[in-house]
Amino acid sequence: MRLLQLDAVRAIAIGLVIVEHYGGTLGRKQIPIGPGSLGVGLFFCLSGFLITSILLSEINGKDSKSSVWLNFYIRRALRLFPPFWAWIAILTLLKIEPIASSWPWHASYLTNVWVAMGNPINDFWSLSVEEQFYIFWPFVITFVPRKQLMLMVFILTLVFGTVFKVGMQLADVDSNLIQALLFSNLTELGVGSMLGIMCFRDGRSFNFKWFTPEMERKFLIAAIVGFVIAVGGWYLWGTKGAYRYYFNDFVCTWMYVWLIMKASTGFTGVPGLFFNNPVVQYVGKISYGLYLTHNFVPDILEKYAPPMPHLLFGVVSLACSLAITVLSWTYFERPILRLKDTLRLRADARAGVST
Repeated sequence: MRLLQLDAVRAIAIGLVIVEHYGGTLGRKQIPIGPGSLGVGLFFCLSGFLITSILLSEINGKDSKSSVWLNFYIRRALRLFPPFWAWIAILTLLKIEPIASSWPWHASYLTNVWVAMGNPINDFWSLSVEEQFYIFWPFVITFVPRKQLMLMVFILTLVFGTVFKVGMQLADVDSNLIQALLFSNLTELGVGSMLGIMCFRDGRSFNFKWFTPEMERKFLIAAIVGFVIAVGGWYLWGTKGAYRYYFNDFVCTWMYVWLIMKASTGFTGVPGLFFNNPVVQYVGKISYGLYLTHNFVPDILEKYAPPMPHLLFGVVSLACSLAITVLSWTYFERPILRLKDTLRLRADARAGVST
């Protein structure tokens, strides 16, 4: 099942990240809270929702847990590994720092740990967070009894994430060092996962019957309140301090949850024109490749291309990023993804499960 408007949500997320990296100081200041933070947070929340929903659906429909795990890791590996490792190889060959001299950290999805050791942050940190989340999350969804799952997810993500941050603060650890670690980013992943659990009803995922017009209004009110609090906090306290450290991620999830639910059930009217636009959905579909590409293309151009005016440099960087991403999706990523069904059938056969 593919909810097409969620691709438009991905397009919004990658658009916010690109504004953060290409918009300059002026561009970033026009979006309170921080566009990059919003974009990555939205990606995390959506990832938690989709991964949890898919796992619940597959676990409910199969007798073999090993088959569920094999299928899950096969899909993730085919989708994530090839373009990621290809980009690391390219950046290493072109001697683009800081990747070239530290590529083993990034290739093993430990960029966020590398950053926590005091090294400069780069886009791979969030991919490391998601990959580390994928490693243990299938076991949580599989082994925790369904009746206790919501409470356990709440404890493992929101509660544990807060306890971790309190512990780091008591230990006088600089918040900038831990901001990229998995434990510091469990809020959005956890809220998205809890939303996935809420939408698992009558033995199937993506069941939105409970999202009645009255419930939709409540979600919208929560999103508006969350937006007001987040923007107010941004103007009052900026990007540092206790509010930002402990509460901002959770407050922002109210907006993400409303957006995900509305896109899942279908925007109509004028908003629907955007969310149903095939170009927007296509950008969302290739957003992973665009995320990998856009922040390193300027480094490559700066090193190997002739100097050019700042504005032209930005336009060329974005155009090259889009072109590379489209080519990669068409001739590299999508052909590899077609192997998914074949390998999935073989995994099921080895596990003795019929599909």
